[in-house]
Amino acid sequence: MKTKTLFILAVLISLVSIPQAIAQANIYKHVDKDGNITFTNRRIPNAEKISIASYSRNPESNSTRLQSNGNAPRVKDATQKGRDTVRRQILQKELVTEEKNFTETRTNLDQFSSSPEASSFQEKIVQLKNKLFLHQRNITALKKELARL
Repeated sequence: MKTKTLFILAVLISLVSIPQAIAQANIYKHVDKDGNITFTNRRIPNAEKISIASYSRNPESNSTRLQSNGNAPRVKDATQKGRDTVRRQILQKELVTEEKNFTETRTNLDQFSSSPEASSFQEKIVQLKNKLFLHQRNITALKKELARL
């Protein structure tokens, strides 16, 4: 019984430290030659560091918090507008990239489909159709998210 209690206690203590580690992590975005986007916390060659404003790391911003509905933190409108602006910029940049990748994939698909040897490229055509679908889905999601801001 003691071992089980100690194990549960250890798990709970480790869970408390996870949000701090996540808040301090750097995020990197990498786009490979096929247009696949990877987000990671590990630095990889040709990856772009994504700036994510951490929630009240400096003591000065702690004074801007207001309490409402119990323990729910609240920030000033100007602070939230700044965060929304950065978020909008990131989303718009992602949307431009996805639209470019969609166009390139559509062009490649059209070239393979209209080729006289299209039957020999069947596997490549299926891959391109899947990529096209993913780019379209990402574009739709990004536009939906931008409309909420």
